[in-house]
Amino acid sequence: MKTMKYIAAACLLCAVTSCELERLDYTEIYPENFPKTETDLRLAVNALYYDFNPRGFNGVFSAGYEGYQVMSDITTDALWSCWAWEADDYYYHQWYATMGGAVADDVYAAFARYNFLSKARNAVRRIEASDVNEEAKALYSGEAKALRGWMALYLYDLFGPVPVASDEVLDDPETFVYLPRLTDEEYDEMMETDLRDAIRDLPEKAEARGRMTKGAARMILLKYYMIRGFFDKAETLARELYAMEGSVYSLQGDYNYIFSKEGAGNDEVILQIPCNSTASWYSNYMTAEVLPADYPWAEKAEGWGGYVIPWDFYDTFEEGDVRRQNIITEYTNTSGVHIDRSNSTQLAKGALPLKYGMDPDMTGAQSGVDLVIYRYSDVLLSLAECIVRNGGQPTQEAVSLVNRVRDRAGLEPLSVEQTGTKEAFLDAILLERGHEFYLEGLRRQDLIRFGKYVEYANGRINEANAVEGQGYFNVDEGHNRFFIPQTFIDESKGEIKQNDYDR
Repeated sequence: MKTMKYIAAACLLCAVTSCELERLDYTEIYPENFPKTETDLRLAVNALYYDFNPRGFNGVFSAGYEGYQVMSDITTDALWSCWAWEADDYYYHQWYATMGGAVADDVYAAFARYNFLSKARNAVRRIEASDVNEEAKALYSGEAKALRGWMALYLYDLFGPVPVASDEVLDDPETFVYLPRLTDEEYDEMMETDLRDAIRDLPEKAEARGRMTKGAARMILLKYYMIRGFFDKAETLARELYAMEGSVYSLQGDYNYIFSKEGAGNDEVILQIPCNSTASWYSNYMTAEVLPADYPWAEKAEGWGGYVIPWDFYDTFEEGDVRRQNIITEYTNTSGVHIDRSNSTQLAKGALPLKYGMDPDMTGAQSGVDLVIYRYSDVLLSLAECIVRNGGQPTQEAVSLVNRVRDRAGLEPLSVEQTGTKEAFLDAILLERGHEFYLEGLRRQDLIRFGKYVEYANGRINEANAVEGQGYFNVDEGHNRFFIPQTFIDESKGEIKQNDYDR
């Protein structure tokens, strides 16, 4: 008898007080008796949510270098670490297909998550084959498909297409098959099939923070379309999300409220990961990663003094931008000493992005402030971008969408110069997105989409080589994707092909 094991109790959403997920512990689940009830379906889906929690320092959304949001932003101009180690390799794009060490370990852990796509597909198939009522089957299969799409988006963003087992392969798990990576077209079909089913079957509003909804599924597919350059399809989805304003989503009046303990569940957030300061695997460690050990908060909360926003990026913010309020440029420490870039190793590299603010219930390094994944302001800026990419010139609608975000930030509307041409307007949108979404893991895909990722990296590399005497190599468009760890290529007997690297 084959046994499939799940950790059904240790799922992402169970750690928050508003969550309804059961803490039942099914340690032995057999194909012969699972799933039979609606509770079984729910438990199967809850187990999939578990893969997206912070999980200390090795989860998809952990606050360490291997976490998706950090790994994405730290390869850009918007995030750096005063610890060096592999942070410098990421920041200066000094990775290559045959490298070893910490970066290789991070990339290995990230690529290995392609196995989740098979796990999620098996969950969908079991749900759809169950004898539970059709309404429940549609709901839970929709959640599983949205979660599969979410992981598939994360993988595609970093690596391009990954191997995905077909149903025929999954039907015969005892026969070993060497799987190649899907083609882009096959990946498109998978993403559209799963996520459009999810959009059809999911509710508009989640019953608990962090559960999948129509809006979350739309947002995942929108992000995929933006990465793929399918701006016509992306505009359609962005308009569907835009139509949900007022009934489901809104632009919050206070930017910093979104990332506070008090703002948990606010209606600007389309998808979040609920966090809990008393459960280590479900805690938000981003504050601790940024917080200096001698910062006044440290009397209650633990700080590790790592991440910074480089000064060059910080200086691109306009005066009066409220989004800078939680970016610390100087402070008086717990000993009464004034700290700034002249006497601090951390501030010497950049300002402190304390975006998530202080959780009054923070326990050591563990914060209970929810991790934000997607927000409604992204809908507004993405729609403005799509309008211009599809139409060729800035329209009044597109300009107004961007100005709504700027107005919330306490800024004047875009200037005539910034809206006079398609090129100038797109430059303004890219800058606006950088200021709006710092530390949210979007900067890397934004820079790639705007054709600036490698250009900005080589600018940093050339400056470090000239000023600091470093010997970094310049990079090309091959670095728009991470390398496939050689272990996976070897184990596939060459079926998995390496991304295009010149080193």
